[in-house]
Amino acid sequence: MKVKNYEEWLRAVNAEHRKLSEMSCYLNEKGVERMRAFGTLGNLADFCATPQELVAWIDGKEGLDKYDMANLESSHIMSAISALRSIAKAGEEGITT
Repeated sequence: MKVKNYEEWLRAVNAEHRKLSEMSCYLNEKGVERMRAFGTLGNLADFCATPQELVAWIDGKEGLDKYDMANLESSHIMSAISALRSIAKAGEEGITT
């Protein structure tokens, strides 16, 4: 996932979820898993103002149920979480990527 900031990242995550949701009746098991994982990521992001907040929530797993945790551990969103971590780190260092 190539994004420059948290806003672009959030748009990309929501766009992927929306795309998958629109064709959900055609998705196989892996597609449904991907849709749910991106949905969980987008939902959590809605409650976070900064990428650092979201990374802390993902790492801390505070208040997450077993389904949310399983979705966040999905290989389908690893590149999105990696991009989020890069954005959060750059923000902490005061660097614009």
